[in-house]
Amino acid sequence: MKRFTRKQLSWIGTSMLIAMTMLGVTSRMAQAADNIKPETALAQRALTSVSTLKENLRPHGVPSDFVVTPNGYFSATCVQTVHAHEKLHKDGSIEHANGMVRKPALCSLAHYRLDGTRVEPNGAISAIHRSTNPTINGWVIDTDYTSSSAIGRIVASWTVPTTPSNPGSQVIYFFPGLEQLPNVQSILQPVLGWNGYNDAAWTLASWNCCVDGTTFHSDPINASDGDQVIGDTYSTCAPGVSCSNWAIVSTNVSTGQNSTLNTDPYGALTWVFGGVLEAYGVDTCDQYPASGSISFTDIGVYTLDGNPVASPPWNNSYPVGSQSPQCNYGVSATSSTSTLVY
Repeated sequence: MKRFTRKQLSWIGTSMLIAMTMLGVTSRMAQAADNIKPETALAQRALTSVSTLKENLRPHGVPSDFVVTPNGYFSATCVQTVHAHEKLHKDGSIEHANGMVRKPALCSLAHYRLDGTRVEPNGAISAIHRSTNPTINGWVIDTDYTSSSAIGRIVASWTVPTTPSNPGSQVIYFFPGLEQLPNVQSILQPVLGWNGYNDAAWTLASWNCCVDGTTFHSDPINASDGDQVIGDTYSTCAPGVSCSNWAIVSTNVSTGQNSTLNTDPYGALTWVFGGVLEAYGVDTCDQYPASGSISFTDIGVYTLDGNPVASPPWNNSYPVGSQSPQCNYGVSATSSTSTLVY
C-alpha cells in the first residue's frame, strides 16, 4: 500500500471536503429544481398588458401599462397573488398557514371596469369613458339569477374550448360565480382564461375582487383544448353558519392540478352566475374560440345551510346588447346546465 506524506494527506482531505461541499450544493440545487412545480413558474408570468391590445380596441382613458383581469383593467401594482396555503382576509392582509401575515400596500390607483368606467380605490366612480368602437370589452352573455337567501356553494363542470381560429391580442374568460346584491363588494369566480398571460394559451385561476381597489387571484395552472374543468366556490364553515372562510377551487381534472384561493367574500352572496363569457379586444367573431359554444354542466347551487337549490331560475342574459360584432349569440339553460353560444 502506498504511503502518503502529511502534506499529501492534507491536500487529499481538502480536496474531499471541496468535493463533498460541491456535491451537497449540487444535491440541494437538484432538490430545489425538483420542488419547482409548473404552476409556480406559470405564476411568475405577467398578466396581459393593455398595451398589447390594439389602441382602437380598448376603452378611451385606460392607461397602456395597466393589465387585463376578469374584473377590468388594473395597475399591476393593484393585482396580488394569494398562494397555496395562504388566505386573503377582509382587510386585504394575506395569512400563511404558519400564521405569518403579509399586508400588501393599499392600491392608490383607480381601476377601470370592462367598459372603461373609472373606479377609484374607494369604489367611487369618477369618470365614464365608454368606447364607441365596434369592439367587445366586457361581459358578453351569461346565465344568472338573484337568490332570496344567502348562497353557500356553486359548483360546475365544463370542457376547455378550442382556441380561437384568429388568435391575436384578445383575452377571453369563462366562469361561474357569486356576487352580493344590491351592493356588490366582490365577485368570487373560478376562471378559465385564454391569453390571460399574453401567451395565446389557456390557464385556470381563482379570483376575488376588489378590496380597497385591489384584485386578488391564486397561482394559475395550465389547461389545454379538451381538458375537463371543475370550478367550485364554497363556504368552508359548518352548514348554516355565515362566516368569512371560503374556498374558490379551479381544477383541471385532466391534469390533476388545481388552483385554490382561500378568501373572505366580504358579505352574503345572493347573485348567482351559472356561466359567463367575458371578452376583451374582440372585433371579429373568429376571435372567439373556434368551437362556437361552451356548456357549463352538472351545476350545483346550495344554500348556506347546505341544501341544494332544486331548480335555479336561470335568466338568459345578454349584457353585450346590440354592440358589434354580433356573433350569433345564444343562451339556454336547464336546472343544471348553462350553454353559451357565440
